Amino acid sequence: MNTVYKQILNQLNVGILVLDEQCTLLYANNFIRDNHKHEPRTGVSLFSQFPEIPEDWFRKRVESVVMFHNTSFTSWQYRPHLLNLMETRPITGTHELMYQSCSLAYLGHFDQRHLIGLIVQDTTQTALSQMKLASTLKKLNAEHRQLQKLNQQLEEAQSQLVQSEKMAAVGQLAAGVAHEINNPVCFIKSNLECLQDYTRKLIELSQSVEGLIKHIDDEALKTQFNQYKASLDIGYIQDELPEILAETLDGTQRIQDITTSLRDFSRLDSAEWQQADIHQGLESTLKIVNHELKYSVDEIVRDYGELPSVLCLPAQLNQVFLNLLVNASQAIDKHGRIVIQTRHETGSESITIRITDNGKGIPAEIQAKIFDPFFTTKDVGQGTGLGLSISYGIIQAHQGNIQVTSAPGEGTSFLIKLPVTPKRTEHTVCV
Repeated sequence: MNTVYKQILNQLNVGILVLDEQCTLLYANNFIRDNHKHEPRTGVSLFSQFPEIPEDWFRKRVESVVMFHNTSFTSWQYRPHLLNLMETRPITGTHELMYQSCSLAYLGHFDQRHLIGLIVQDTTQTALSQMKLASTLKKLNAEHRQLQKLNQQLEEAQSQLVQSEKMAAVGQLAAGVAHEINNPVCFIKSNLECLQDYTRKLIELSQSVEGLIKHIDDEALKTQFNQYKASLDIGYIQDELPEILAETLDGTQRIQDITTSLRDFSRLDSAEWQQADIHQGLESTLKIVNHELKYSVDEIVRDYGELPSVLCLPAQLNQVFLNLLVNASQAIDKHGRIVIQTRHETGSESITIRITDNGKGIPAEIQAKIFDPFFTTKDVGQGTGLGLSISYGIIQAHQGNIQVTSAPGEGTSFLIKLPVTPKRTEHTVCV
């Protein structure tokens, strides 16, 4: 081989082996010599110098290349270590088996024999990057499935909460769900944030490798690399993976918001009378009943005034809000509208909360009965008739009152009046 050509080949950062159709080794460049465990000898069988090469498979590839004068390619995914070449890590200096993508190319007919070139490209960094990406994606999918499962459990628990009309059952379920879901969600969110950072670094590494490939003069190698990149949809993965992570993190935040609402709703941290923010109670209850409202209510209007904190049993007032909102939702067929109004007159010792819907309304002849225990106009299985009765008892225990105004076809309005500071607070409300 021409000395100049040999010098050129020895400067390449790829391995070059030249052999004939009988697989006799004729030449090995410095890349091969520097990274193999021993100095390969020429003029002998390729397999005597590289016994790790599967002989039958390789000879068939050589025959095909000689017959059709084409190029045969094998990637690191299928044969990661065709040759036992060692890779030296730049930072640690450790030696690891090199991942390779190899090509067999027909070189021509010289001196009455066919010559074939075996081109070995070091793809260790790319391989490690892709394997880390695949591992990250696999872990992300597992976390995402777990998140979906938790979200499904949360919706089921939330649905049970909406249907429950017993305060004790509602409170226990809310606290249990919030505790059981919040712990694994925090773990998942923390892992996802780590995965997001790891993914960013891996994508940057992959893009750096692509940039290095662009500066290689060997057009055949560039073509092979681009084909390999296209076959793995690397561009799609680089675009899609950060979005998947961001969407999944958003999902974990939504779950945390819901669990916070569950805790605020149940307020089982204190069964004693305490100062509470009525608006916070309304908002947490709205989140709890969102699953019920979204099928029939198009608009919820919050007409909030400035309210002082109220001495009360917050969890039990939240139960009243829940009962009224669920009743409003069930009274609306579709395209519903609910208005929540709160007021506190200057100098007044009480506040008012009004919840109004545009549902089918309540006939005048039964309005006097709606607070009676077990009275219901709902179909069998849709209610026990205890919701408004319990709500009435809770408001009475807070030394307030609740009134209803309604007309068939025009909707219903419940007005709650509560003292800012009840005179007697030594008792609790049993529901």
